[in-house]
Amino acid sequence: MNQEMSGGELGLGELEDIMDMADGGSPIPGFVKDMDIPELTKAFEILGSTETSLGEALFVEKYGETLFRQSGWTPTAELINGRCAQIGFVLALLNTFNADVLTGISTHPILVALTVAGIAGASIVPVVEPQGYFPSALKDGVMGVYKGAKLDEKFTPTAEMVNGRAAMVGMAVFLLTATIF
Repeated sequence: MNQEMSGGELGLGELEDIMDMADGGSPIPGFVKDMDIPELTKAFEILGSTETSLGEALFVEKYGETLFRQSGWTPTAELINGRCAQIGFVLALLNTFNADVLTGISTHPILVALTVAGIAGASIVPVVEPQGYFPSALKDGVMGVYKGAKLDEKFTPTAEMVNGRAAMVGMAVFLLTATIF
């Protein structure tokens, strides 16, 4: 089969098929039609469909949000992992010249477990008891000082999420280098 400078060399099918799809033609490439496999043809019809309701129902919901949630990727899990990564990143950075991250974790496993449990427990309290467990007089006084110092403008939920994600990437790099070297 000799294909000179066509999309076939790139795995895209014949150039005519590509141009046909770009012009709003059939989303099914000619080579798929030639195979005469109904399931494959149907898959290309769904993938090339401009009607989003069927595509959303199949690919976005089924493999998107539900899978994402069922896999444990929730905002609370991201918050807890981000907070743990922020603490871990600072400790890993401080101990960069003493030992790698994995050695530090294996040297102090109980301390690591207690830290993770403490962060997870403190992060879950607002979910379980939104008003918290502190007396309102104490909480109001602390929050008054917090807002008076304008810390609520600096320590926002968005800033915490961004810092947590950055710390998770940093911890991944620390763990990767500890594993490789």
